[in-house]
Amino acid sequence: MILSLYHDLSKVKKWYVNIPADDPVDTDNVTVLYTSEDCDMDEDWEAYEKCFFLPVDKLCNALLEMYEYDFLNAEQCKKLIPWLDEQIRHPNDKRFLPMYKELKDYALKAIEYNTGIGIECC
Repeated sequence: MILSLYHDLSKVKKWYVNIPADDPVDTDNVTVLYTSEDCDMDEDWEAYEKCFFLPVDKLCNALLEMYEYDFLNAEQCKKLIPWLDEQIRHPNDKRFLPMYKELKDYALKAIEYNTGIGIECC
């Protein structure tokens, strides 16, 4: 999974509706993190679906799917933090614990910057 933290949305060059469409590469405006969960998206699709995609989609009104990209704005990140806190305390699948911690760090920064995070499910 690839997380992209946006530092300043006014610097985004391309948009697709309300989603930044810049390539997920490190720039002065975007910090990219390849998450460290111990799962293979192809092999562990059901775990991703049950433990991450569906809960986050429902909570944040997002559209996370395998091999897709979505953007969570600062307001969506605010909704995500309590769920991530609960998952860090009592993970629904321990393989996702590193990702939950990394995602929380990015979500907190996105709230601070009033921007958002891109999530590419690959």
